[in-house]
Amino acid sequence: MKGALRWARRFVGPVLVVLVAIFLGRALYSGWSEARDYEWRFDPFYLGLSVGLIFLYYLQQWGGWRLIMRSFGDPLGRSESAFIWFASILGRYVPGNVAMVAGRIAMCRQRGIPASTTFASLVYENALILISALLLAASSVPFWPPFPYERYALLLAALAPVGLFFLHPGVFRRLANAALRRFGRGPLAATLPFGRVLLLLLYYVGGWLLIGLAFAALTASITAVEPGYLPLLIGGYAFAWEVGFLSFITPSGLGVKEAALLAVLLLVFPAPVAAAAVVLSRLWQTLAEVIAAAAVWAFARGSGLLEARG
Repeated sequence: MKGALRWARRFVGPVLVVLVAIFLGRALYSGWSEARDYEWRFDPFYLGLSVGLIFLYYLQQWGGWRLIMRSFGDPLGRSESAFIWFASILGRYVPGNVAMVAGRIAMCRQRGIPASTTFASLVYENALILISALLLAASSVPFWPPFPYERYALLLAALAPVGLFFLHPGVFRRLANAALRRFGRGPLAATLPFGRVLLLLLYYVGGWLLIGLAFAALTASITAVEPGYLPLLIGGYAFAWEVGFLSFITPSGLGVKEAALLAVLLLVFPAPVAAAAVVLSRLWQTLAEVIAAAAVWAFARGSGLLEARG
């Protein structure tokens, strides 16, 4: 099984990326006459709004991890916490998110935080992001235009209680300790109270609303977006992220997320417009992550934080 997963990550991931690129290119090419006659527009206001919202989203996401870590009593200052989170998110571009997990654990260990604590924070963080995406995507589906698989999409909501069950302190402690023993690590020192987990879940739902609005503003910068499209754009973006996250075989869901997002956008936009919005959204998000990580790294270097910690 492990060999099969390694093979999939090495070969299937790149093949999927290429196939999606061909599919997007075909959509643009086949609809070239439609794209040529389409009334394209560029609205710098909405583009600027989308940029501001996506950077606000990343600050909000760092704040979520900081809240989780502070619940465990971590000693990190605000600057150290920001540096670790923003530096580690670039590890998402390595298939399987292994680099992100290993990098964050290593940086936290240098600052005296046990690997088990950082591991627990990562599990909570990713589980809460995934469950909140499920809730937002499922709750938005009734406001989408009718489509053949609407009934199955609503079943996404049923997965959220299952995820919350695994985050219950009693269940989570057993599962996490079993995983830590397998990697030769000590048991968890603490878990989050279930009431705090539920509050954090609401916090992360707010994060999906934030980036969903950012994506809607990005789309509005190239084409007209009716107010009735907002549930589709916000919930559809969360749904596409889920599909990309669960693929595991492509870096940061590259290709898989785009295919899912294209399928959603085709419900209301012509193929050339949908394809253009998908391509632009990947560039937009990647540049935002790189710029944010570079800015935090430059600040840390300028403030002597890197030298102080070695």
